[in-house]
Amino acid sequence: IDNEVLELNRKIGESVKADNDLRENPEFMQLRVKAMYELPKKKDELSRKCREAVIIEDTDEYKSFDGTKVIIGSTVNIIFGDEECTYTILGDDEGDIDNDILSCAAPLSKSLVGKKVGEKFFFNDEEITVLSVKLH
Repeated sequence: IDNEVLELNRKIGESVKADNDLRENPEFMQLRVKAMYELPKKKDELSRKCREAVIIEDTDEYKSFDGTKVIIGSTVNIIFGDEECTYTILGDDEGDIDNDILSCAAPLSKSLVGKKVGEKFFFNDEEITVLSVKLH
């Protein structure tokens, strides 16, 4: 964020040099809004995420994992409709569906967490069966 602020201040300076009447300078106004509102909001959000972050491997659920129940931090093998799929369930911002990683905030993850091996349930009108669970 600090580098972003420095770059933004540089751009604001360049914009001011280009047009001394700032009331009529849309580029300056856009940069000013970003400096005053967007970046502080982004910084606050990152600070909140840092304060609330949990290391999955340090949770009691992870430490006592016995392979019978889907938890955050586990890799689950399922039958979804007619297809066998394997997904790893990680943190809020770690989802990467192209690499079969689901965010724990994703609807499918929310449906899977807590399910036991062999359990069947429906998600979006498709039957899911949990085949196996292991730690990633």
